[in-house]
Amino acid sequence: MASARATDPLASRDPPTLPLYLPPPPPPPLPSPSPHHRLLPAPMAPILLHLHPAFLAQMDSRRTTSLLQFLKDEGGIPSPEADKKREQVIRKLNKVIKVQYCGARRDRISHPRCSSQIVMDWAKVVAYEQRVPPRRATATVLTYGSYTLGAHGPESDIDALCVGPCIATLQYHFFIVLRQILEDRPEVSELQTVESAKAIITSNPHLLQKLDSRSWRSLSGVRVNEQIVQLVPNAQKFQILLRCIKLWAKRRGIHCHLLGFFAGIHLAILAAYVCQRYPYGTINGLFTIFFDIFAHWNWQIPVSLHGQPTNCRRPDGSFMPILLPCTPPEFCTSNMTNGTFKKIREELMRGYALTKEPWRHDFEWVWLFAPFPYATKYEEFLRIALCAPTSEELRDWAGWVKSRFRNLILKLESIGVECDPDSTEEVDHTVFEPSIVCHWGLIYKTSTHIDISSLGEDFMKDVINDVYGKVKCTHSKLTMSIVRSSQLPKSLYSHSVYTPYIPQYMLGYQTPTDYSGAAG
Repeated sequence: MASARATDPLASRDPPTLPLYLPPPPPPPLPSPSPHHRLLPAPMAPILLHLHPAFLAQMDSRRTTSLLQFLKDEGGIPSPEADKKREQVIRKLNKVIKVQYCGARRDRISHPRCSSQIVMDWAKVVAYEQRVPPRRATATVLTYGSYTLGAHGPESDIDALCVGPCIATLQYHFFIVLRQILEDRPEVSELQTVESAKAIITSNPHLLQKLDSRSWRSLSGVRVNEQIVQLVPNAQKFQILLRCIKLWAKRRGIHCHLLGFFAGIHLAILAAYVCQRYPYGTINGLFTIFFDIFAHWNWQIPVSLHGQPTNCRRPDGSFMPILLPCTPPEFCTSNMTNGTFKKIREELMRGYALTKEPWRHDFEWVWLFAPFPYATKYEEFLRIALCAPTSEELRDWAGWVKSRFRNLILKLESIGVECDPDSTEEVDHTVFEPSIVCHWGLIYKTSTHIDISSLGEDFMKDVINDVYGKVKCTHSKLTMSIVRSSQLPKSLYSHSVYTPYIPQYMLGYQTPTDYSGAAG
């Protein structure tokens, strides 16, 4: 891998120095207009600056230091106590043996290979019920995602994959027997099953090539983690960059896969792409280059960490094609729509506009990470309220409904209404049952009237399109309404009350209008 990287011209040199420009001085005042004609000022050429490299290095160092401090102050880095708690949870679940990749450098990210006592006990139960020798039934738990990559935040969960014996049945042994084992554990709470999720059905590593497509996709998270670990040249820089990108995406409302925005794997691959091509960049430099690259990316071209053309066919309607770094090549699953794709590009361009001038003394990171001001941005919102008899049933009901949210977004776009879903959840204090309320900003592209009754009925058909959905909605409710911004809960205005002052010259960017990234 090292020799292949050495031949890459992008990876073997320092990041190129970009030309630095200042806007031209303002034109002189216009003379009093003549009744017959108006004098126009001559166009002014930009002023090219030749700044000393030492000055730029000093500014870069200052921004890197202030970015790391900002990340720490804003909770982007878990405390040692929080990390210790996570390790204790993993130990309770598994006997963790951390092994380094063969031939990897010492700064590589270790990958937990987990042998879980809980799932091994479950495998023995499966063997007993299927009347096979216990040695033929093995199971394990593999962790992946941001925790394994070392880029998790204080509120991040731990992604885990249960690999079970091939003699186990999904509906009975996994969703009933294993669930019962977990429910009997006193330290387990808020257990929720999603029976429509992907699941692995065999554990013998020698049989991986014989997996069906569903089981193979289940392993994507683990396989992608391994590849990213091998492809990034500096693990620490990658981890910090990914933390910065995730915090920015969450604050700007574009980090929620179920609502049509980025998933964690999307951001991890984009961060790895930047680190791979600029192995000697500083944290500030990598973060700045991230916006520069992807604000101007031609989204007809997939993002790939292998840097080579692929014959893998893009999914129909894919707006931001991102290839998983695995073999055979696969595209990341995406829920993006035309409207959510637009917002992502607008936020990337905003980030580029705020970070493109590295010599600015008056730059503040709070500008870039300012929470998105939903309450002042939109005049009308779609209010979605979910309630259920118990908190446990509400978690189950909400998870099921959210998995269908993309269909609702597409229904709105089909009638000329784009939406900007806010991932923040409120409590409906007008009902006694446990509840959550979501608000989506509405963007009317045409003079359209939303028939809220028809919209709700159509969406409920998607929610109860199978037996699982019908069971979930037996005692649970879903209601929709259109509300004005003045009717929003006061908590949603908290992000809009404090709006950091941003100099106008830093907002002089043009919102992208070419959204032809989707495949035809």
